[in-house]
Amino acid sequence: MCGIFALASIERLSDDDLLVRRSLKRVSHRGPDDYNIVSVGRDGPWITLGHARLAVVGNANAVQPLEWSKEESLFHLVVNGEIYNYQQLREKLVTESLCKPHEFKTNGDSEVLLACLVNRGLEWTLKNIVGMYAFVLVESSVRNGRIRSITMCRDVFGIKPLCYAINQEQKVLVISSEMAAIPKNFGDVHVKDVLPSTHVKVQCYIECETIFWSMTETTYGNELRYKLIDNQEKMGDDTLTRVIRSRLIEAVTIRIPTGGVKWGVLLSGGLDSSLIAAIAADVVYPSPLHTFTITFSEEDPGVGLMADRDIRIETMDVAVVRASVPLYLLSRHISSKKFKVVLCGEGADESFAGYRLFEEFNTSISDDCNKFTNELKRRLFSIDTSELQRVDRCTSACGLEARVPFMDLNLFKTVMEIDNREKMSHPSQGKIQKYILRRAFDGYLPDSVLYREKEQFADGIGRSWVAKLQAHATAAFPHYDNKEESEGALYKALLQFTPESQEELPFEIRELLIEERKARRRKNDYVGKISKPGSSQPARWHKVRHDEELQKINLSVEDAHHFLRNVLGWSNDTIQSLSHNEESLDKLIVSMLSRVPFHNLTLLTRERRPPSMEEIKDDMMKGLGGPCSVVNAFFALLLDKLGFGPHVYLLSCHINDRSDCHVAILLQIKGLRYFVDVANAKPYTRAVQLGDTTVNSCLGGSFQWTLAYSSESDMMQVRHVNE
Repeated sequence: MCGIFALASIERLSDDDLLVRRSLKRVSHRGPDDYNIVSVGRDGPWITLGHARLAVVGNANAVQPLEWSKEESLFHLVVNGEIYNYQQLREKLVTESLCKPHEFKTNGDSEVLLACLVNRGLEWTLKNIVGMYAFVLVESSVRNGRIRSITMCRDVFGIKPLCYAINQEQKVLVISSEMAAIPKNFGDVHVKDVLPSTHVKVQCYIECETIFWSMTETTYGNELRYKLIDNQEKMGDDTLTRVIRSRLIEAVTIRIPTGGVKWGVLLSGGLDSSLIAAIAADVVYPSPLHTFTITFSEEDPGVGLMADRDIRIETMDVAVVRASVPLYLLSRHISSKKFKVVLCGEGADESFAGYRLFEEFNTSISDDCNKFTNELKRRLFSIDTSELQRVDRCTSACGLEARVPFMDLNLFKTVMEIDNREKMSHPSQGKIQKYILRRAFDGYLPDSVLYREKEQFADGIGRSWVAKLQAHATAAFPHYDNKEESEGALYKALLQFTPESQEELPFEIRELLIEERKARRRKNDYVGKISKPGSSQPARWHKVRHDEELQKINLSVEDAHHFLRNVLGWSNDTIQSLSHNEESLDKLIVSMLSRVPFHNLTLLTRERRPPSMEEIKDDMMKGLGGPCSVVNAFFALLLDKLGFGPHVYLLSCHINDRSDCHVAILLQIKGLRYFVDVANAKPYTRAVQLGDTTVNSCLGGSFQWTLAYSSESDMMQVRHVNE
């Protein structure tokens, strides 16, 4: 991870070297270890290349800008990023006699990238390098020193940033890793991003004896986008899980630094970062793995951080900024411990459709499948304006390099082979988000982690600090309709008045690029039921282990085993052999239906009031049974204590279009959701996966029932077929 700044001019500027040094200083946080400046060109145009280095790969000589000559051309390169397969590429160039070993002056990855560009060309290089990168390549004439072309390029997903601005009147081109480094000296310019999967070639041309900059923008890697749109293939389950697993393991492995660089993993506790941490731990075993996580106490660092204006993430998006606060604080701590590289889990939700919004698309509706594909595509190919931008700015502000294994192209190509319908997680399918990824790593992590329901990053670490931040924003900007708008106004003000605002471009110019990124991110976006920007996603169900009232029943594991023995009649051997699968669950259901009565008779023995938690436990432990709410609530707690948790929920049911008329259980086992009911006049004698719509029969065939999705309630319903 490094910082780039370059200044090109058709007419020589008197202070170009000083301008580059001052501007490079404003991105020096990206490369605190070293910096260097090189001027290229003779008799116009000229370019001064500046590079601030974070030393991760290569020896002390691996200082940029790098230089390579071939025939009549001289090439200079500055690059921000890492090329993970540089050793293989170097060997290939030497084996094919395109380079000699002594031509390499460093042992770093950047020089191999330059050698590929010079000896194999841009197109071949972009197809064969594996990594993340944003670079500027300058080709000039060996004979007269005249610059022939300047090429700017970013990787397919835009993991590393690069922007530029042209002032045709002053005949100046400015290129930078971050917008903040572009000085205000050049008047009214339009700052643009080099878009992901794009390279921009800049040359000079003469018209009416006047020299202008000419720009040619070319996209590459388009086959990935078309594949996502047109894909209708379906891989076999065994092949799918095997390939996804091996691809992710490879993606993590090649991103682990070597050569003694201190590195770690950002561990949120969710699926994606946990998988990366587990894989990394296996790769480096028996060496220890460093992981970092964060939570907030009641003391609130968030507001103070905003007031200090430390985060330079170039956005006013409430959700992005809010998620940046904990990441920046964590990055600052990691950097203080002399770490240089972190691996993180960004990109999995975009590739595997992990956001709650994706649950709104129904696989049985053709138009929904098209909308799903479009939304997946939009999020994937604008991720540089959201998650990747947040990660890059927060980590690089602290001199850290973030590596994202889920953005590995080989893994991504494999994921694109999957029929998009297999990635969908509509309630009618009865499965958790990212089920394919979870299934691929079944047994690799504890089920409690692997099949954990998703939480937003800013929600998962606690939300009390957000409320305080919003109160601070509302007090500072009281004239808005709601607290989210006041929060957005705060972020705009912080971006407008930065410590270096006297040297930066006017805010109005910077705001144009911010709005362009927003427009690209929001283009054709799907407006869902839970997609309000910056809002917390409410929990759909509440786990019984988190229900304070139910926990007053105070059921222990010993109580659960006592109940199985004395009420359900299970032997100790049967209890010991209990597994957390559908077969054991059905056995428990049958035992409950045959041994524990469902009735309202206990209400007649007491005054007319809800039973206390102590009374519920006493009645159930004696096998007396009770109303549906009592029996199913107790059974839900029993399942949790027997190890079927943590995904056991008690919820209101819809039966034959009647709402809130019954209480039943929702249980998740290995990513699949099941309907369970042991307290109904109509016996549902087995657990049914919510995606299973077959007709179930019991009572000698006199009672038939099934599950069906209701578009009116947007829920799964129990339907009695023969009533």
